[in-house]
Amino acid sequence: MVNVRVFFKKKGVIRYISHLDLQRAIIRALLRSGLDVVYTNGFNPRPKIVFAQPLSVFHESEYEIFDIKINEDTPKEEVFKKLVSVMPKGIEVFSVNEPILKLSDCNSARYKLTFMTKKNISDIERALCGEITVLKKTKSNQDYCDISPMITDKIFYEQDKDVVLEATLSAGAEYLNPNYIAIFLKDNNLIDDYRVLRLCLLNKAGKPLK
Repeated sequence: MVNVRVFFKKKGVIRYISHLDLQRAIIRALLRSGLDVVYTNGFNPRPKIVFAQPLSVFHESEYEIFDIKINEDTPKEEVFKKLVSVMPKGIEVFSVNEPILKLSDCNSARYKLTFMTKKNISDIERALCGEITVLKKTKSNQDYCDISPMITDKIFYEQDKDVVLEATLSAGAEYLNPNYIAIFLKDNNLIDDYRVLRLCLLNKAGKPLK
């Protein structure tokens, strides 16, 4: 039995599907691939698959991960070719390797947030360089909190008349959805719309999760 870590991009029209639908699409692709994937037990066996941090609907990503197990010792080049050939449009497998760290070692994520706005870049930067209080929701509770300590390494720049923020957000025990940053700006009438691109998943040392 071999552990396999698959790295992929999620871009284009597939950003409109949920994480659950993404899982279903990839499981169907695994069934088409012909790989001897390890299955769960029970009345409804399905490929054993574990994903890294879920990606919200409408978000795109340059760096997503899922882990599978394969019964036979298949060369990673063959696994890569088979997966590339069966993935639906918008899911681009770009690497296949053995896992180095656990997926639970994901501690943060790097994002690119593009804001459509009539404001100046200085207005957006000023708003996000102080306290950022939002109504943060969980499955069991909701409360107002300052999310600014969960945002680090901020870079602001302009691109095609839009304002862009690249930043590292907490994605470990405390997870910050980048939507909260945009909601804060919208509530303060600073942006009209926004797009989110996840650039990378990072380990506790701030390096790409491998």
